[in-house]
Amino acid sequence: MGARDLQALEACDDASERNALALRLADARTPGLEAVLARLIVRPDLANNRGTLVHALAMLDCAPHLGLLVDLAIAGGFEVAHEAFSGLNGIDHVEGEAVRQGFVRLQAARAARPAEDWRRDLLDDLAELFE
Repeated sequence: MGARDLQALEACDDASERNALALRLADARTPGLEAVLARLIVRPDLANNRGTLVHALAMLDCAPHLGLLVDLAIAGGFEVAHEAFSGLNGIDHVEGEAVRQGFVRLQAARAARPAEDWRRDLLDDLAELFE
């Protein structure tokens, strides 16, 4: 699995095929996959079809995507938010400005008291990861 598969993933228009390929590439630990998944996850046209993509990203090294995952935990739907939390929970160690910025966004989201009970609980659990 290599560059051709990454290109196919990024160009795929069928959600089922894209998800299956993303999971296969994640299982194979395909180099460069993290960047492709991050680009796909933020594409507006995939906003309703990104849960599996976030899951695939969570199977890999998520440290470089801490900010993206924090944002997904804050604003994503149930599946996306929980997959983002899973990715964040899997990060062994990260430090620096990205951590500070993620924590600031998390604290602001918690202060806004989201309407959904599950999101409040998830954000509280996420805050514990930052401690």
